[in-house]
Amino acid sequence: QLENWLTVQLHYFADSMEVKPIMTRKLRRRPNDPVPIPDKRRKPLNYLLTDEQIMEDLRTLNKLKSPKRPASPSSPEHLPATPAESPAQRFEARIEDGKLYYDKRWYHKSQAIYLESKENTKISCVISSVGANEIWVRKTSDSTKMRIYLGQLQRGVFVIRRRSAA
Repeated sequence: QLENWLTVQLHYFADSMEVKPIMTRKLRRRPNDPVPIPDKRRKPLNYLLTDEQIMEDLRTLNKLKSPKRPASPSSPEHLPATPAESPAQRFEARIEDGKLYYDKRWYHKSQAIYLESKENTKISCVISSVGANEIWVRKTSDSTKMRIYLGQLQRGVFVIRRRSAA
């Protein structure tokens, strides 16, 4: 009896382990549908670029990514500099993706910084927001907010230094 029971059990479980092919239904083609193109007839796509094409693309990108971008003359960061300021005093400052790039460093919202002005005052601040052409900082001493335009950073009216969060 045990043998008989084992053969029935094996037969029962063996059926469930067999892989049955999935039947795909062939539907009638609608009159407006285009005729499907078999994969064999399609030309293979060439995704590889030559080294020359890559270098040409890099040169084009570098030309487009020049440090000075034209902007509207009414925006505050493009006000004419006073004659006392020399072009060598200008700092690189720009805003991309909600982050400030200043003096070869990236600064983001809620980052602790020191804000130094031309009068050599050093204020401890936290960046509260980064706008399109300005940043807002909150002084840690009295929690007042200040708006600093990108042009002020570029001209050196204000200088930003990194500060440890502790």
